[in-house]
Amino acid sequence: MYGGGNIFETVKTSELESEDPIKLAAFEARIARGEKIEPGDWMPALYRRQLIRMIEQHAHSEIIGALPEGTWITRAPGFRRKLALMAKVQDEVGHAQLLTVRQKRSGKRGSR
Repeated sequence: MYGGGNIFETVKTSELESEDPIKLAAFEARIARGEKIEPGDWMPALYRRQLIRMIEQHAHSEIIGALPEGTWITRAPGFRRKLALMAKVQDEVGHAQLLTVRQKRSGKRGSR
């Protein structure tokens, strides 16, 4: 219903069956109306887990996107180009940081 997660992990629909049917129906209605779902709002456990997984993947993508550009900073021909590359790397890493904060607000337990 909410995606497959890891390709080696089967979706356990029994988790949805254990959810409160009234809250689940209200949640589905909010999504159907196009309303925003905030981190503190009630959501099914499976939905929250998939949301956290997608945020993790997006943050990882931002970091990986910054790595190749970071290696070129020392090789850039001029100071202005070095500054431009540093700004781009800083921007990508900043996106990853914001996504990580959002992930923690959504319920992921961090290493701290």
